[in-house]
Amino acid sequence: MTNNGSKLGLGGHSFIGALGNDPAADFDEQCAIVNTCLDSGIEWFDTTYFQERVALGEVLRSTGRRHEAKIIAWNFFRPAGNPDDLAPFTPYRASHIDEILLDLQTDYVDLLVIHSHNNLEQFQSEIELVSGWIADGKVLRLGLGMAEYKHLDMVSDKSNGFSAILAPYNAFHQSARDLFSEASTRSIDTFAMSPFIRGWKLSQSGQDTSIVADHLLRWSSSQVIVDHVLVSMRNSAWVEANLKSERRGELNQNEAASVSEWIQASAE
Repeated sequence: MTNNGSKLGLGGHSFIGALGNDPAADFDEQCAIVNTCLDSGIEWFDTTYFQERVALGEVLRSTGRRHEAKIIAWNFFRPAGNPDDLAPFTPYRASHIDEILLDLQTDYVDLLVIHSHNNLEQFQSEIELVSGWIADGKVLRLGLGMAEYKHLDMVSDKSNGFSAILAPYNAFHQSARDLFSEASTRSIDTFAMSPFIRGWKLSQSGQDTSIVADHLLRWSSSQVIVDHVLVSMRNSAWVEANLKSERRGELNQNEAASVSEWIQASAE
């Protein structure tokens, strides 16, 4: 947990134009977002796609604040075609860690994530690779992304270096509840992703989007089984707005009823 008691971390989609309905932040705004996060005690910075790593790396180099940030990196790499494409995840290869570090302009990653999949032999190979990177000091911790309950025994084996799970968990998609609950009992850090599902979903309730965002963020951040909430913020002013929401704590009865209505309406 961060120094100010906040569970919030900055989502990597803050740095790219895709996967949102608001304008992408230019470089100056990206710097302002990262500076505001760090000044507010938000330490975790998630990067999924390689474009996000490149953007965050340049911001941290420019601001000189790499030592204050905790970076999360995933196994999404440059596509063979259009460099603006968002490529699917790729199982780790030996060369990938140096590619990641070059993108981020750093010599280590605080939390490296293996995207879950069903090829056990490939998965074990990836774990062995990352174990070597940890031994070399290029990776500090290992996490499992898009985790499911069936993965818990594998992650709970401390000999493989796993110490965190990351999965979508929000008011509209609660399937990770049992996963997060059990992970908490096993001292595995839980990172809840996509508290708003996607930004454009906020307007579908027909309500004031600032109210919807407040309620949905608090739904995630107030749960004891959630250690961190990764939320994209493409405007530095939203950092403080989201921190204020988090500080309001649990939803009251009327607010919880509103969220239930939004969930019911979305299912119709």
